[in-house]
Amino acid sequence: MFRSFISTKIKFAAIHTSSGQKAIPPIIWLIIKPVSKLSSIIIGRGLRKWLRSPANLHRKQAVIEHFKTKKKHYFFGITGFGAGCYGYYTSHLELTPITHRKRFIIFNSAHLKEIEEFEKKNILESFKDKVLPVDHKYTINALRIANKLFSANMHLPEVKDIKWKLTVIQSDIVNACAFPNGDVFVFTGLMDFVKNDDELAFIIAHEMSHTILQHGAEQMSHSRIFDIISIALSLIIWSMVPYDTGSIFTEKIAENMQEYFFSLPYERVLEKEADIVGMILSAKACFDVRNNSQFWHRMNDLSKENEIPEFLSTHPSNINRAKDLEDFLPQVQQLNYIYSN
Repeated sequence: MFRSFISTKIKFAAIHTSSGQKAIPPIIWLIIKPVSKLSSIIIGRGLRKWLRSPANLHRKQAVIEHFKTKKKHYFFGITGFGAGCYGYYTSHLELTPITHRKRFIIFNSAHLKEIEEFEKKNILESFKDKVLPVDHKYTINALRIANKLFSANMHLPEVKDIKWKLTVIQSDIVNACAFPNGDVFVFTGLMDFVKNDDELAFIIAHEMSHTILQHGAEQMSHSRIFDIISIALSLIIWSMVPYDTGSIFTEKIAENMQEYFFSLPYERVLEKEADIVGMILSAKACFDVRNNSQFWHRMNDLSKENEIPEFLSTHPSNINRAKDLEDFLPQVQQLNYIYSN
């Protein structure tokens, strides 16, 4: 069952990723990444100067001849390296629970623990005087809904094996969030904004879905790929582009293209998936899922003036989220009928 969390001492439960995965922990990578990026720029810049220096003309010619002579060796070496990378990638593919979407993942709960602990500590310190007690009417209502969601979906190992904890925070923020270990935070601004228990159940289920689907570990894994590509690209750009200003400009363009065409669309896919799975979890708990899209329509009215274009956001637009839920409604209503009868 969900438990209200008041103490600042947090116990961590494991999230469930593929066993035997090994990678540099994200907390270490936060140090390695900028150092690697700076090193690639320095090396690339030095290589560019060496290639453009007239004094090294004979050496460049010798290098070219060397590559021509050993081209077969380099071809097989590069091919072997590429095959190794492909093998590593495919060996870390797995299917998400419930939706069975194929995804690349290399992290586990131990890797995410430090970052998770830091983020939760920030929330609790920021709202340390705003955490509501277990006997508060807001907490009682949120726990009642959350326990109903949990009980109805207990047959799922991803739900059953997590030690869920619920914290209600007094704040006007219209939001909720969840962590991989099962800590769910709900703000009273959200509870005041929703029209009924069905809408609140959907939002809590949406946050539960991020935990069940291990989106935190998946996002870290996805980011690692693009970090490595970005470091390699920096080396190429700074060695090939003639001037420093051109290198900076070209690298900025490459980073923006990566963000807008790959990273942000990927994050929007995860949000859409959490909406759909949240809807499924709510339907199994016999909440009226017809109200789910109305929540996003009202959120659109609330944030219309401040909402950024979808292609610049980590989340789909409120209108598109409502439309996706309406399109999926006929399938989920069957669950409503089955579980209510």
